[in-house]
Amino acid sequence: MMRLLCFGLLAAMLLSACTGSPGNGYTAAPEGYAYKLLAIGDGRQCASGTGAIVCDAVLRSGRDSIFFNSRYHAPGGFYIRLQEKSPASGKQHLAGLTEGDSLSLMVGKTCFFREYFDTLVPYFLLRDSLVKLDLKILRVLRADTMPVAGTGIPEDRELEELRMIDEYLKQHFPHAKADAYGLYILEHHKTTGEAVTAGRRIRVKYSGFYLNGNPLDNGQQQLEFIFGTPDQLVKGLNIVIGNLKKGETTKIIVPSRLAFGETGSTNGSIPPYTPLLYNVTLIDIK
Repeated sequence: MMRLLCFGLLAAMLLSACTGSPGNGYTAAPEGYAYKLLAIGDGRQCASGTGAIVCDAVLRSGRDSIFFNSRYHAPGGFYIRLQEKSPASGKQHLAGLTEGDSLSLMVGKTCFFREYFDTLVPYFLLRDSLVKLDLKILRVLRADTMPVAGTGIPEDRELEELRMIDEYLKQHFPHAKADAYGLYILEHHKTTGEAVTAGRRIRVKYSGFYLNGNPLDNGQQQLEFIFGTPDQLVKGLNIVIGNLKKGETTKIIVPSRLAFGETGSTNGSIPPYTPLLYNVTLIDIK
């Protein structure tokens, strides 16, 4: 009885150190993570130690703030290699699932970023103790069919983009957060002017830069068009302009999925997975 009690206390201490108290239907694993099965699939089973899985994924902080959603950040799916260094990652648990299964995991933040992203905890999560992963397994990949890490697979490119944005914010705008679209509003000088509405002719001035400060080839642009006309500007700029009033200016970071995406610009001047910095002024509404 005493040995059982000691084991229970040890498991609780491990879980507390890595994930905090699970609750809400989660089961605490003695390795130091917590899990909850959400749905059962009927596809191929994963294989521990080899291969990978591709998932729909929503990643949250310990305070339930979403910082990654594969629907927006990784439309091709979130890759998880099943090789692990720490049992507290929960990857061993994932290796026992099948295609179609849905699972929620709670993993300590340091362990999570080391095992899943091979990086340090980003500054905006330093005050959290854990990361919550809501996953649905879409595909199981065998080791002999997996792309090699570092050869441009979506996981690597998207992670590098997130690192670039995180580093820029840390140095220049440490309090900026992504909005519901994934845009980062760095500055916004407001007016009481007229708001933009679809079908109105507007005139805007904008300039684009890479995050290292180098300007885009086209420099400062001035454009007049009917707001709501498709393909006049990249999607991120259209979203921002739609929230401006006459005379307002703003500085924003547009992630690649709302700019030139995974292929880059058609003329090759902007590489794939490149976040961009824009200064935008709404000059007039007619």
